[in-house]
Amino acid sequence: MLDALETLGLLGELQTMGRVATRLRVTQSAVSKRIAVLEHELGAKLIEREGRRVRLTPKALELIGRAQPLLAELRSTLAGEQHLERGRLVLGVSESLLTSWAPAVLADVLRAQPDVELVLRAHRSPVALDALRSGELHLALVAGNAERGDGLTAEPVVHEEMVVLGLPRRTVLRASARAAQELAVLSIERSSGTHRALEPQLKALRARGLGLTVARELQSYAAIVQLARAGLGPALVPWPLARALGAARADVASMPAPGLTRPVILVARKTTWARPLVARFANALREAAKRRAPIIDGERVVA
Repeated sequence: MLDALETLGLLGELQTMGRVATRLRVTQSAVSKRIAVLEHELGAKLIEREGRRVRLTPKALELIGRAQPLLAELRSTLAGEQHLERGRLVLGVSESLLTSWAPAVLADVLRAQPDVELVLRAHRSPVALDALRSGELHLALVAGNAERGDGLTAEPVVHEEMVVLGLPRRTVLRASARAAQELAVLSIERSSGTHRALEPQLKALRARGLGLTVARELQSYAAIVQLARAGLGPALVPWPLARALGAARADVASMPAPGLTRPVILVARKTTWARPLVARFANALREAAKRRAPIIDGERVVA
């Protein structure tokens, strides 16, 4: 029943049997069977097909609305009982962080805490948060601002410097009300947590005379960095990732102080934070990130 309810919820989100099967790593026939069993148990139609897409019926929407918070809490509790007591911690990490500084920081943490068995999951930040809500993860290390609700709470870890890549080497961006600069950039999609964190900073920068506008969007920071380095920028990207992918400081435009940053946060359910293993791991992670701050933040180049 739990698997069937989870499948129904994913159908509402992803809208096709194929996408749900890919997410769950099962066959499309297994997805169809789970829904059929659930419909039989409830005696109600739960999905309606519209070509290749699937739409949830009002009955299904009502069921998911009531069941999802309970399912997430149950999965989180079961995972905690089965794994946390044995020192096994399931952590979802944003792919952009795993491509840059996160592996070195996690290695530091595990050297200091050899009793922790860390299971890593690489996700885009929104997917990691969805997996956390569904109880598949104990913790998520993600960038940007997490949406509140669903019993999740976030603690800050570090701030990453954001830079403009893809302009001529040693470009200086200046903020001046008398000679305002406008620059259209490629960056992460506006629906992302990173964009939500950057939006007030970009508004403040514009008020000072430098307008950075996200005119083109992509879902992968690694791809954005490579496009900018190939001359298809300019792009607004995290400096640690640009550095990890081969960019040099001379490739980065100097920004007016204090520059732009995106927060990196550690997110978990309130009940999970109360676990001694989780609290100890979180403290060690923050300390390790602080020690490696020059790698994460660098010495900011400002105009």
